Amino acid sequence: MLKYKKIVLVDDDADDRQIFEELLQEIIPDTLLESVENGLEMISLLDKTPDDELPELIILDQNMPKMTGKDSLLFLKESPRYKLIPTIIYSTYQVKDFYQECLELGAQDVVAKPDTLQAYRTMIEQFLVVH
Repeated sequence: MLKYKKIVLVDDDADDRQIFEELLQEIIPDTLLESVENGLEMISLLDKTPDDELPELIILDQNMPKMTGKDSLLFLKESPRYKLIPTIIYSTYQVKDFYQECLELGAQDVVAKPDTLQAYRTMIEQFLVVH
């Protein structure tokens, strides 16, 4: 099983960030999770990060103030420094056109934002643990 060493979670919901972190630590205990509240904070965090310490995965909530998940994805994929970092968008907004558009913009996947602990666990196991 391959484990991600470093993941950045971008989500404005403090409860969702906490749940994600707790479950991630149960499933992949040695993974460093850095959480920020919006895309602007993500940019600031990434810009301060040395190249050899950039995350191996970025997870973006779609519905955030200041900069949506899709806007954050656009920023990442237009940047030579960040465009190769796999990015997943998770959102309660699940319209087929939105899903397709995000994939075309370079998202690795677009998934429904979990609404139960078991759904969070399943998402983490499915998308964050490579067997």
